[in-house]
Amino acid sequence: MSGHVHRNTHEAAPNHQKKETVARLIGTVLDQLDGEHRDPDRWEAEHLAAANGYLLSDWYGAATTAAVKALAPSDERTAPETWARTDDTITTRALRDRLDYAAGKPARNG
Repeated sequence: MSGHVHRNTHEAAPNHQKKETVARLIGTVLDQLDGEHRDPDRWEAEHLAAANGYLLSDWYGAATTAAVKALAPSDERTAPETWARTDDTITTRALRDRLDYAAGKPARNG
């Protein structure tokens, strides 16, 4: 029930507050990667890049879902062996730069 109340509270919040909350969530995931001294694997990178794009588009629910999916353990991913990091996988630093850009854009409709 508390999750339901929290979701309703978040949905009722003004857009700038939703944006700040989601940006903090994405930043926390990036902080976790930094704390592990690594860049994201392809699974994490794809979901975090999507989260940043959704944030930039003011689609806060989708951004939250994508950021949370980035945290899925490898044994909960479809075909976990296919998500290894490659040379063209985005870095944590680049994801953080995109987050800073998206978070700095004013929220639509306040």
